[in-house]
This record gives sequence, C-alpha cells and structure tokens, in this order.
Amino acid sequence: MQITTDEYKGFTIVVTPVKDCGDQWDFEYRITKTGQGGQDTDPAPALTRSQTAGGHATPEVACLAGVEVARIEVDNLLAMAREREPER
Repeated sequence: MQITTDEYKGFTIVVTPVKDCGDQWDFEYRITKTGQGGQDTDPAPALTRSQTAGGHATPEVACLAGVEVARIEVDNLLAMAREREPER
C-alpha cells in the first residue's frame, strides 16, 4: 500500500489511501509536530482524520488530495494558535 509523507510548516503529514465500498479511493491522514512521536501522551498529540466521501480514481490521487487537505488543516491550526497568543 502506498503511503505519502510530507513535511509542512513544522508538521509531518502521513497520508494513507483507503479503498471505499466501490472502486474509488479515499484517504486518512495523520498530522504530528515534526520531531515528536505524536503519541496520545505527548503534549500535542497527533491528529488523525479521514475523508470518506467523494472518492478518487487512484490511490496516488487520494494521497495528493489528502496532503492538500492536511496542509489546509495545518494552516488553520497555526492561524488559531496566533489568535490565542497575547499581544505584545
């Protein structure tokens, strides 16, 4: 099975294609802070998400889509963290 790994803005994204109930492919991705194990006991545990609607024609396309969706989530997480920072 093909697994895609991507480093993005200090995070590691791992995407796994998943065959849906038809001939299409969906994906699951896991985001961890680069250099951390992403275990549930870590101060910042990993996030795992999946897409189960829509489907993609090949596992490669599902992996590409998963990376893009995970990058958007990283951008959103970073934006929310900036909003919570106290002003200097």
